[in-house]
Amino acid sequence: DQDICVGDIVSFNAHMAAIISCDGILLSGQDVRCDESALTGEPEPVLKSVEKPFMISGTTVNAGKGTMLVVAVGEYSIAGKIKKDVYGGEHGELSPLYGKLDAMATRIGKVGMVCAL
Repeated sequence: DQDICVGDIVSFNAHMAAIISCDGILLSGQDVRCDESALTGEPEPVLKSVEKPFMISGTTVNAGKGTMLVVAVGEYSIAGKIKKDVYGGEHGELSPLYGKLDAMATRIGKVGMVCAL
């Protein structure tokens, strides 16, 4: 997966329990269905076709096989952008979520110390 670059053509199939590691556009496929529930909340696997060709990183191929053209990898993919937003940006800065969680953990720790005395 680390050797995949934008412009590569990648083959996948459900028998390998393929997890899509990059964003891509379906070039050809047979009954390709992807589980996008982690990203979209869609409860059923989504059928991929010429009308809906976008393969999203972090999703699982549930059925079918095919090939896709890689259009984004790493931090530039959908999953990479979400990960960057959640875990923080460059230079070690905390995301707003982690900042609030850190503050809450500090308060809980102080209350625990007071209760222990």
